[in-house]
Amino acid sequence: MRSIIRASLWVSALALTAIASADGYSLRRIPKVGAALKYSMDASFDANGGSGTLKATLLEKTTGIDKDGNFTVQQSQIDASGTFDKEKIDISARTPVTLTYKPNGLVTLISGDLTDANAYRMENLGAVVDPGHPVKLGEVWTNEIKEDKTLKTRPVRAEYKLIGEEKIGAIDTLRIKVLAKENDSDNAASDEFTIWISKEDGSMVQLESKWLNAPFPGASAPIPATIKIVRIES
Repeated sequence: MRSIIRASLWVSALALTAIASADGYSLRRIPKVGAALKYSMDASFDANGGSGTLKATLLEKTTGIDKDGNFTVQQSQIDASGTFDKEKIDISARTPVTLTYKPNGLVTLISGDLTDANAYRMENLGAVVDPGHPVKLGEVWTNEIKEDKTLKTRPVRAEYKLIGEEKIGAIDTLRIKVLAKENDSDNAASDEFTIWISKEDGSMVQLESKWLNAPFPGASAPIPATIKIVRIES
């Protein structure tokens, strides 16, 4: 169950810069070293014949950017609580997870506890990939990630659509709809989610995600889950 919290942290690493232009919005990430964001997370899942819930407060901090634009973030769990079949469960403290991304939003390295093939599979399914050109409202684009035999990841095809603009609290956001699926039949995982990103700096403001056969690291089997993450104002 700690892995569900961790997965939500990975998803919350998605931060794309949205700069308006006559041709649309640039979705390229422009991270800032030292920038820290706090989020609340609510998750529900089914496992081992029962159902559970998790609540947590999450912190994400950008820790580095190299000359090629690759950037590193550290994700931490501040607190967490949960239930399983309506009974309270203890959520152990966890060490921070460090992730390195390409400028287009794809992960290249994950370090920390429970780092396995499933960690990379979930990152690939939860990525919002910059198409490399300004995106107009209503535009659809796709991305395919090949199997990596070294990391033991699976091929993924994702379809993205910029579906609107919306104000969340005091923040002007862009809303992106995503459907990402693994392209094999053996417990193929999928992630259908909507993400709201800040127009000002591209940071994630809100996320609503529905997983099928989610390959949570450390879990004995893939499970279905839903996750909602919302920015907490400082």
